[in-house]
Amino acid sequence: MRIIFLTFVLLFSSSVFAGSELELNKVKLPEAISLVYSEVLKVPFMLDPQLVNDERMITFRLTPAIDEREFITRYLGNMNIRIYTKKGVDYIAPFTPKEPVKPRYTWTYTPQYRSVSYLSDVLSGYVSGSFNNSGAVISDTTLKGSSGASNYINRSGDTLVYYGTKDDIAVLKTLVASLDTVSDEVVVSGYVFEVQTAQADGSGILLAAKILSDKFSVSLGAAGLDNFINIKTGSIDAIFNLLKTDSRFTVVSAPRLRVKNNASASFSVGSDVPVLGSVTVNNNTTTQSVEYRSSGVLFNVTPSIKSQSMDLKIQQQLSNFVTTETGVNNSPTLIKRDVTTEVSLADGDIILLGGLAEQKDSTASSGWSFFGSRTRENSKTDIMVILQVRKVDRSRATPRSGARSGELFRGNPD
Repeated sequence: MRIIFLTFVLLFSSSVFAGSELELNKVKLPEAISLVYSEVLKVPFMLDPQLVNDERMITFRLTPAIDEREFITRYLGNMNIRIYTKKGVDYIAPFTPKEPVKPRYTWTYTPQYRSVSYLSDVLSGYVSGSFNNSGAVISDTTLKGSSGASNYINRSGDTLVYYGTKDDIAVLKTLVASLDTVSDEVVVSGYVFEVQTAQADGSGILLAAKILSDKFSVSLGAAGLDNFINIKTGSIDAIFNLLKTDSRFTVVSAPRLRVKNNASASFSVGSDVPVLGSVTVNNNTTTQSVEYRSSGVLFNVTPSIKSQSMDLKIQQQLSNFVTTETGVNNSPTLIKRDVTTEVSLADGDIILLGGLAEQKDSTASSGWSFFGSRTRENSKTDIMVILQVRKVDRSRATPRSGARSGELFRGNPD
């Protein structure tokens, strides 16, 4: 049972205020405020609706030697309740106290393996301060209005600079040790074939599947799709040696790409063709710019490396320039075909990709003009790519198996 002890001692003197003695023991906040204002302070008040059902208990003892108003104001302030006086009425309402401003410090870190931009992008989600470049001066004015820790990052710098609290810096030191590690890499080895097929042969990839199925285990990549096949063998060179014995298969390139995780690498087989660009006029002098655009077989690969598998995004483009018959006759027209494929592979898997083809029709005549014969032949040129993907063994900094020598294209860093 709640016990309330209430004692009033009114002292009349010539002092500035009349002291009161009041003792409350476990009285609910709304009741305590009402009691203090009606019996001690004796001024009108309004209680904020948020406090009407407040269940917090009040316990204190007020003596005549204490300024009642100052005591009550301080007591409620400790409970995040403030008294606002307006036109002789006290408005009592809760408030949210401002957090004390923590001192900020500058912390610098020189990455060993990852880029400044990569580390700042990942770490910015865990801290509230700001990253900056190593040459700029950071001030509190600069930080005002900042919505993220990477707002002022110099993404091309080589030193990570952070401005924040000691707690944030402690978090960064813990996280950066696990983030600044050697990025996974893969070596993508491949052969690009140009396949000449007749109508009876079907597509180039189906022709290759027929030839390879006698020696290897071959499976189509997806139900209803025949643009790639998976080949169960450990040697891509064995596939190359088998296909090159067929005169319909011609090797046009043998690329070897070493690519970092989530970076892109590319190669092309073709030529750069001059194309008319923009026209500028300066002092009645007209200048026609010339741009060089690539045509041929363009290939781009982006790996996403996981512990047990690799997702490979492959973009292929077959393009060529032809004489423009409409439009700007002085500039050739680019004819291109694009294929984008995403596959999931295990370390060492070999796939064969197709889907880019060029159709050609030819007609030939033989014999006399009246009794001669005409033959029509439909031929098709397919571009086919064989790829093998292997993770780089960090213990030896080389692929896990012997790899062919060839062209080396490096991907962009993280």
